[in-house]
Amino acid sequence: MAERLFADQGIARTSTRQITAEAGVSRDAIHYHFGSKAGLVSAILEARTGGLRADIERIFALNVPDRDVSFRDIANAMVVAANEMAGHETGRFYHPFLIAVMNDPEYQHLTTSKATPQSEAVVDLLTPLTPGLSETERLYRVASALLLVLFGTGDGGVVKWVSAQAETTPGNLAMMLTDVVADVLSGRGSAAGGNPVRRRRRQGAGDNDSIAVGDAVVGASPAAAR
Repeated sequence: MAERLFADQGIARTSTRQITAEAGVSRDAIHYHFGSKAGLVSAILEARTGGLRADIERIFALNVPDRDVSFRDIANAMVVAANEMAGHETGRFYHPFLIAVMNDPEYQHLTTSKATPQSEAVVDLLTPLTPGLSETERLYRVASALLLVLFGTGDGGVVKWVSAQAETTPGNLAMMLTDVVADVLSGRGSAAGGNPVRRRRRQGAGDNDSIAVGDAVVGASPAAAR
């Protein structure tokens, strides 16, 4: 509920009174559970990025069980996780919500002051492929890739713009986005560039790993954010 209102109206124009009224809870609910509106915004961010971290790692593990790892493997996990979340009924407001947070001077520090579980997952996957890269450059590549994924999945601005210019399909856009994100992560002109790293087979990977991305995200979301 709160995530949708923030996405539709912006953070500043959405009051805690409106959130509690539409959620059908008492006015003290947000203060009790989150402390303030800022606490609620932070809780939504932590829940979503935490869910995306788990999804990226799961998708990566399923698609790269025991072979050489490439930059495109990482990019694919990022794009698939974001697209599946955006396609889920309760996850489709996250991207516009995140953009609203980034555009609000009072709250944008929540997205820039520290790493998120989602970005940490990508850094962890990227590190073995870029042993000679400085931490600063690796972080820059990850941040740039995450921005591309944000605007290039779901109902993002890049998706709308490209779709208005030429006939295409969501699947085709996802493949192209994966190539571009892989280029950014590799720092090269070729999405297949870089030195592959042999991946060890994960123990215990089974049917439970195929749970839908959206379900994992929903489970991680705070009640007031639904």
